[in-house]
Amino acid sequence: MKGRFQRGRYLITNTIIFSIGNFSSKLISFFLVPFYTYVLTTEEYGTVDLIFTISTVVSPFLMFNIHEAIKRYCLDKDANYEAILTSASLVIIYGHLIGILMVPFLNCFDSISKYVAEIYFYTLCMTTNLIFVEYLRGREKMFAYTACGVVSSAAIAVLNILFLRYLHWGIRGYFLSYIIAYCISSTIAVIVGRQYIVLSKWKLDLELFKKMLLFSLPLIPNSLMWWVSNCSDRVMVTYILGTAANGIYTVSYKIPTMISTICNIFFQAWQFTAVKTKDTKDKEKFTNEIFDIYMRIVFMFSSILLILIKPFMKIYVSPQFFDAWRYTPVLIIGTVFASLGTFVGTPYYVEKDMKGNLFSAMVGAGINIILNFVLIPKIGIQGAAIATCISYISVFLYRVLDTRKYIRLSLWKIRYLMYITELLILLILSFSEYLEKYLLIGIILCFQFVDNAIFVKNTMGDLRRS
Repeated sequence: MKGRFQRGRYLITNTIIFSIGNFSSKLISFFLVPFYTYVLTTEEYGTVDLIFTISTVVSPFLMFNIHEAIKRYCLDKDANYEAILTSASLVIIYGHLIGILMVPFLNCFDSISKYVAEIYFYTLCMTTNLIFVEYLRGREKMFAYTACGVVSSAAIAVLNILFLRYLHWGIRGYFLSYIIAYCISSTIAVIVGRQYIVLSKWKLDLELFKKMLLFSLPLIPNSLMWWVSNCSDRVMVTYILGTAANGIYTVSYKIPTMISTICNIFFQAWQFTAVKTKDTKDKEKFTNEIFDIYMRIVFMFSSILLILIKPFMKIYVSPQFFDAWRYTPVLIIGTVFASLGTFVGTPYYVEKDMKGNLFSAMVGAGINIILNFVLIPKIGIQGAAIATCISYISVFLYRVLDTRKYIRLSLWKIRYLMYITELLILLILSFSEYLEKYLLIGIILCFQFVDNAIFVKNTMGDLRRS
């Protein structure tokens, strides 16, 4: 029990530290949305999202997702930090050179041809920054990692307001703020993390470099598949319904992103704990205990969002974006299962099995594409939301079955089925205009509160007896 308590404390500590670094970025981004909806038109906001989407697709091919390998291999007990960072430096040089080749291709598209320079520098600055800060995280320099996140977030906020509100630079100003912020963050990471000292030793280990590439290369198609699940619907909405519709659909993602943000912060900390508990005898029991807590938090938070979504959107965005609330409830359900699927897929990372990660993403991507083609022409933006939701559920179910070869999670509990049922009821009620719905909402929330209160009481009792 003592070992489990220490692991739990380690998990909580890392979660708090990651929360400061990551949540500050997401929080600032979230609260800037109302500002964006007033200074950018729906067409401009749709173009911004399209550029983000392109960068998401291109970046894995430029940097091979090497930041994931850096983080994972730095956690090994016998990690060779000089060789790891040297390998990363070679990838950075390659990425900047190959990135030039995408410029003529991007010039072929009229909707983004004016912003080719912004796409190039934004993509490379973002991916380079990822490499430097993930190295900090792999070395468990958590406070330095957090400082990078806080400073870059503050810089983005200040520069966005300056460039958009006062200088009226529009889309160019929007991306210039990100470029400058990432450069500042990278500089801090190199200096505070003393990475310049490690790089000065320049130690190339070809065998290690090969292992890192074999770990990260499968993540390229994996990232592409996740892009299909996350972003292809936006491209198809733009193509079929126009950039204005995509602007509205993009805003509808902002509330579900709150769930993803909280879950990803916890997941980052959980990855570290899962690696360190890999060889413990009670890892399966410990993992099930953490999953139970994780699931309770996700479902409670999602329930509250489903209840508040419509009134909140009235004050959160400008009137021209208000219709986005209609698509948010379905996306919230999808995000819940995406978050659960991320947790269930942890053994892929621990065991360095990126193939399972890839195959599950392929399943989700394939389902998403098919449903987008079928549903968007028939029911518009809502079709894209439904397609995304179903694809996330598919990935979750695939991983539940596939990861049983590493660890077995006790998922088929009556309590979990009740949580899912409650979410589906709240989904339906979020579209209802009848006042009677609040009685049912109150009953559901009371049940969740009592159930979680009993759980907390029992958990505290176990800790006192330990």
